[in-house]
Amino acid sequence: MKNYIILFGSVLFLGLGSCKHKQKTQESPKPVPVAKAEVPVHCEVTVSFGSAGSGIDGKKYDEIKKMVEDKKLKYTDKQQGKEGERKLCLPLTELTASDKSNFIEQLKKTASSGQLVSVSGD
Repeated sequence: MKNYIILFGSVLFLGLGSCKHKQKTQESPKPVPVAKAEVPVHCEVTVSFGSAGSGIDGKKYDEIKKMVEDKKLKYTDKQQGKEGERKLCLPLTELTASDKSNFIEQLKKTASSGQLVSVSGD
């Protein structure tokens, strides 16, 4: 009987000791990393590519993107939706005022023959 009490006491002591040990080793929740806020970019012109259930007009997207890259203009390209909708943001800081007007007119002319392609801005 004495052996049972010693055995029971030992098991109880070790069991409680391991519970305390588990409590000490549990990690507190790690802080969730916060994404850096993007610096807002002024878009002189935004070219939007919409979709009516079949994806964007890929040919016009490629054509307009080539126009932008040929002029070596800075831009951001953001996907907006699940079907590939996109927006190109063009600050046009590299162009003079008259060059901006001409380029915007070229963009509008090119976009007008596309499906759900629009140009907004000055």
